[in-house]
Amino acid sequence: MPLQSLQIEKHVIGGLIQNQDAIPEIEGFVKSSDFVAQPHSTIFSVLISSYLAKEHIDKVILAQKIKNLGISFKDNIDIFNYIEAISFAPITKQATIRACQELKKYSALRDLDTTLSIMKERVNRNANDNLLTTISEIDALYGQRMNSFEQGEEPQPLFEGFYDEVEERGNNPIEETGISTPYREFNRLYGGFRRKNLYIFAARAKAGKSTFLAEMGCEISRIHDIPVLILDTEMSRDEVKYRSGAAKSEVPLWYLKTGNWRKNPDYVRKVREGATKGLASKYPKVYHMAVGNKSIEEIASICRRWYLKFVGRGKDCLIIYDYVKMVGNDERARKEYQEMGDKVDFLKKLAEELYSPILTACQNNREGVVGGREASEIVDDERSIGISDRVTHFASGVWIFRRRTPEEVILDTEESGTHKLIEVVVREQGRDAVGHNDAIARTFPDGKRRYVKNFINFNIHNFKVEERGTIVDSIARQNAVHLVRDATPPEQPL
Repeated sequence: MPLQSLQIEKHVIGGLIQNQDAIPEIEGFVKSSDFVAQPHSTIFSVLISSYLAKEHIDKVILAQKIKNLGISFKDNIDIFNYIEAISFAPITKQATIRACQELKKYSALRDLDTTLSIMKERVNRNANDNLLTTISEIDALYGQRMNSFEQGEEPQPLFEGFYDEVEERGNNPIEETGISTPYREFNRLYGGFRRKNLYIFAARAKAGKSTFLAEMGCEISRIHDIPVLILDTEMSRDEVKYRSGAAKSEVPLWYLKTGNWRKNPDYVRKVREGATKGLASKYPKVYHMAVGNKSIEEIASICRRWYLKFVGRGKDCLIIYDYVKMVGNDERARKEYQEMGDKVDFLKKLAEELYSPILTACQNNREGVVGGREASEIVDDERSIGISDRVTHFASGVWIFRRRTPEEVILDTEESGTHKLIEVVVREQGRDAVGHNDAIARTFPDGKRRYVKNFINFNIHNFKVEERGTIVDSIARQNAVHLVRDATPPEQPL
């Protein structure tokens, strides 16, 4: 199939000369470089510049302007006769716009053909380079080119069609506006994870963030039957597999890894009756790769190849990158700070490129240390996140995930679980989000009432992650305990 059509080019030029009110609608995506024939490119450029300058333009004036430029064309064509000929047949405005779209299609195909040639040339040129470096470069080139084919993007009236859209959604209501999670309270407050968005969970080292993200990924894949990719900078596939297997089977990790489950009849039943045996069929679309020694560019290349092979353009998936690493406070701290910020920026752009939500994690600084501190001494806001400025700028949702202090376990009761998820900044809202981030008053053991931030309770046991309600539920449990302790014993009969 030829990658050009001179007839369509003539159709576009003739239509624009006759329907100059179509120029604002096509000027944003049709360029002079979309034309193969030099006369057509020149005519288009002069026509557009004259229109934007609000100059009166007709066939004769247009031809005279081109002649005055002193441009010579192949075959010495007479520009006056040429413009007269291609604008002779009548064409409507809508037909002109359709011709412009067809012209852009041919231009995009030529561009893609050129891109493939460049890719081939780079493969040959880089034959002696590292294979992964070459693949990453080729993937980036291809992804950038594919994303450049957006057409006709322009500002639109804000509320145009809003009523009809709301009515249509009322006819076909949905529970979440994104990919819902396995956690009811999280969905209720924040909705699901939206395409093209980045979400970040901040925690201290060994605080359970990897367990939390892995459980999130596995259950989202199961619930929605979508591919999920877990990219792990610290743990191997074997480590994550056994941890998740322990959570799903309720068999302790040590027994699974050592084979001693055979000595416990209850564990034998759990392993052999499907809890472990059926995991491969229950979670067939969960993928894992250890990427601890790979650059962010190599990771992007891995994501692109996985996306094209296992997902397909425009289909739902989830990518988890565990995690964006930070360094200590040394002489290179500012440099590393910038690099980590650049990584967050890169992940956001990758989410947009792959049309997928990306979940990641980062490490809290010492402001968020829990061990050996009172709850009032822990900073549960953006100050405890080392790259807070870049995080809150690029991410659509940022949360702190941390263990409870002993003081908080007593205050909230053990039924509230081992961990708290605390919002830092969230741009989207769930069904019952209104007012959820307002400070909530509660009574502390010293009898004083103080306002605290809302949070969601989680419990982690044997790598299994369960949601245990919000601060409202914790307060209710606290009050129930006090009622039992303060109750007056009934009178004893004589």
